[in-house]
Amino acid sequence: MENILNKIGIGRKDAIPVSRSKDALYIYVRCSRCDEIIPVRISLKDEVQENYDTSKDKSCAFFVRKEVSGSGSNRCFARVSVYLEFDGQFKVIDADIKGGTFVEKAEYDASI
Repeated sequence: MENILNKIGIGRKDAIPVSRSKDALYIYVRCSRCDEIIPVRISLKDEVQENYDTSKDKSCAFFVRKEVSGSGSNRCFARVSVYLEFDGQFKVIDADIKGGTFVEKAEYDASI
């Protein structure tokens, strides 16, 4: 349904490509310094934090901050900072990335 909405201009155009398993989310980021695509696993049990903000403007139910770096095969050890916000069903509702960009899993698969 979301793809149909995006095609007609109603859905979110900035949706983050996320793969999901039973207890983890997988995202893929490209380092802006060396162009390496880095797979990132986010544990829903251990890494995601509940948002305890009690104000009316509560923007999300859960969030995660993660710092990742590549394999070093390009002699680049730059860090990519990822911040994701989730609703109550762990769907990404907002994201911020510094030092890189989000990419699709297919692009990661093509690079290995």
